[in-house]
Amino acid sequence: MLRLGLVDFDTSHSIEFTRRFNHVGIDRDQWVEGARVVVGCPGTSIMSPERIAGHAEQIAACGVKLVDDPADMIGEIDAVLIESICGAAHRERMETFLHAGIPVFIDKPFASSAEDAKAIVDLARINSISLMSSSALRFSDDILTFQSKNHGRIHGVISYGPAHRAEGNPGLLHYGIHAIEVVYALIGPGCEIVSALHQPEADVVTARWNDGRFAHIRGLRSGAKSYGLLIHSEAGMIPLPISARFAYRNLCREIVTFFETKRPAVPIDETLELITFCLSALNSEQQAGKWIDVRDAMK
Repeated sequence: MLRLGLVDFDTSHSIEFTRRFNHVGIDRDQWVEGARVVVGCPGTSIMSPERIAGHAEQIAACGVKLVDDPADMIGEIDAVLIESICGAAHRERMETFLHAGIPVFIDKPFASSAEDAKAIVDLARINSISLMSSSALRFSDDILTFQSKNHGRIHGVISYGPAHRAEGNPGLLHYGIHAIEVVYALIGPGCEIVSALHQPEADVVTARWNDGRFAHIRGLRSGAKSYGLLIHSEAGMIPLPISARFAYRNLCREIVTFFETKRPAVPIDETLELITFCLSALNSEQQAGKWIDVRDAMK
């Protein structure tokens, strides 16, 4: 049984993950085996400080010991989940566990700047720390079922989903990242250029991959706000509504496998590109939809 630490309680993920690992307050079909959250640090928050106290009470009720400093976890855990809702907090939090050799899962968004994203990856590699980050939506039952079947080559993808914004996670990094992550789940990394337009009601993003394929993302802030895809494959045009019902459970299972094997389900270079994609889209919208070269941004 892996002993997990949990850092920062300002997101609902902190309690939702704990319930699944610790089998408390959740239906049996949501349980995740192989790991248990044993110690947590409520932390601080610049985006949602009002959430921390309530989440700390609920997490403690799941049998989790609470500490005041993330460093106090070292010696009591085998791996750590960094759950800060603000990507800008992740670099400092991750550094706490570097020298102890503790593998780290960093929740979305992996980082809020290209500099932090690259620095986190470099620090992990220099210190031989295993690192993973992912949106739970990538592991929804609908995406996993689609991937399990042969639809022939995917020629392009239209993705849509909620894209509420929040200061601290610029542009699409806060919520729009989910609709982008499922695109990467289906066609992988390799984006060359991106163009984005922003209005209060919606974001519209077009991106071209290095093999000529296009992806389109619509970030929703008005009207219906569900997740889904329209996939142009060799087998036909396939509509794919996405339910998040088992997304947390499935992600937590992947996290356990990662901590056991030290092999992330999402390669860290793909995560780095995904963050660069979001920031390039923000750069584009600030220039009225100008095409931005994602490859140059990564350099």
